[in-house]
Amino acid sequence: MNFASSRTWAGIGFSLLFLINAGLVIAGLFFDYLWCTLSGIVLSLVQLWLYDRFSRNQKALAEHSFLSDFDLQLVISRSRPSVSSSGTNANGFAFDAGHKLVQCCDTTMLMAGNKLFTEVGTGNCRLPYRMNLLNIGSLNIAALDKGSLLALSRSAKMSDCAVNTGVLGIVPELLRGGSDLIWRMDRLDASYRNKDGSFNEAAFRRAANRPYIKMIEIKIKAVHFLPDVSEISLNRLIIFLERLKILSGGKPTGVCVAVTDHALVARLCRLMAANIIYLDFVTLESAQEKNAFTALFTAIDAVRLAIAEYRLPTKIIASGDLARERDILQAIGYGAHACYSVRPFQVALGAARGFIKSTTNSKVAAVTAFHQNTLAATIRLITACAAKQTTACDEAPINAVQLN
Repeated sequence: MNFASSRTWAGIGFSLLFLINAGLVIAGLFFDYLWCTLSGIVLSLVQLWLYDRFSRNQKALAEHSFLSDFDLQLVISRSRPSVSSSGTNANGFAFDAGHKLVQCCDTTMLMAGNKLFTEVGTGNCRLPYRMNLLNIGSLNIAALDKGSLLALSRSAKMSDCAVNTGVLGIVPELLRGGSDLIWRMDRLDASYRNKDGSFNEAAFRRAANRPYIKMIEIKIKAVHFLPDVSEISLNRLIIFLERLKILSGGKPTGVCVAVTDHALVARLCRLMAANIIYLDFVTLESAQEKNAFTALFTAIDAVRLAIAEYRLPTKIIASGDLARERDILQAIGYGAHACYSVRPFQVALGAARGFIKSTTNSKVAAVTAFHQNTLAATIRLITACAAKQTTACDEAPINAVQLN
């Protein structure tokens, strides 16, 4: 969709409405026709209501200007529950180097019905989590209101996927929705610290053992672990995460790293192999900007090679503004095991429709439709990749295991 063109047509439409409205009012006053005057008033109210809705939609689109017009159109169309997911761009996938990566990747996916999963925490983890291929990415305070948070959580429960709490942490709206939560814990949070600054294990244990928390994630930055300093701090981090796993009853624990800091993961892998302590997953978080996929795919490939070098059971989760099935499968092809999509789910919230305004139920329907349609398109693309074998690789695109 060309949104600039849509704004032009909307402007013409509002101009015509204004002229008709003015004509009705003038006719009513000049000829003393009451019905003309009343019609003009009603039409004015309708025009104001339409203008308000259009302004809000344009504002929402402006906030997501990092997405291309095509991606915005795709997300909005897939957010309509009544629209079949068959009308997607699966057939538009170019069978190029990206297709070859998808064909040859060794990522093992579990298939249950029409859903794809991967097991996170299959190394030394007592409570591994079966994570959906597509999940709702890290949440932030400024972008979402309480109703939207509740809608995301309820939709995730319906779609059997997880929500990453992001900087919000564990908030009541996410709990009310009943979704699985990936808890991005702030290790400096005063709620889990004693008065002397030491870690409060009892408070953490109470929070982490709640059944809706499925995995625990800590975000780290390379600037805090400079390579010219001894590796003591990184060693302490790995031991700390292992302790969190024990306190949580054996839930998967891992770290979140920005794609620009992916070299830090190679150092972590070396220390994990030396200490025989394994992180269950590494989340690679891309910058929220246009054309960020190249950096994300490069980081995934580098981390995959580092993990493979030391033969670690650590899984890779790609986090970014993944709206298209091609981007999801290319992330998997480069070595990711699951994905978070961030802003496209917020666009789906904005695409929700109601009689007067969007409600929590309409938001749930829109987000659920986007997730299910995108996942269905991804499965169709996997099938298309499998059907178009190349001489370079005779394997299936993804080693899918059908669960009974």
